[in-house]
Amino acid sequence: MAKSHETTVRVAASPDRLVEVLTSDDYHVARDTVQGAITVEVKGRSRDGARLVYEVHSTRYARGLTGVDRSKTEASVATYTWDLDARAATWVHRGPHDERAQVNGTIAIEPDGDGSLLHDALHVTIKVPLIGGKIESLVVSELKKGFEKYVKVVRDHAER
Repeated sequence: MAKSHETTVRVAASPDRLVEVLTSDDYHVARDTVQGAITVEVKGRSRDGARLVYEVHSTRYARGLTGVDRSKTEASVATYTWDLDARAATWVHRGPHDERAQVNGTIAIEPDGDGSLLHDALHVTIKVPLIGGKIESLVVSELKKGFEKYVKVVRDHAER
């Protein structure tokens, strides 16, 4: 059974400005770097009307049950699909543990007075018999630890 985590934060930027920020290369590089990525590159941008698709490629130090292993790195790709008119996106993370772990989510932006509400949802599914649910909880817990850094990067970029 998947574990999910949903958040909503207010950002002092118009919805259109927030979409501009969240789809920018600079934002993705800053966000992934502050969350521990060694390298980050946005690739494969394609736009068809209101549909925007791109990939964020990153390299991080490997993580195991005992923590970070700086002697190894792991590559991952997050694919974002935006509906720019709806100010909403879905994303799917692909990494070295895809056969056992699935991570994906949604982003939605709505007006809120002179700013915006940013809604994020994260879903984690671990396919390991007996202990998958416990691992899902640990993964969500680790991702929640980086949430304040994520919000700071969003707000810093939106206020530029």
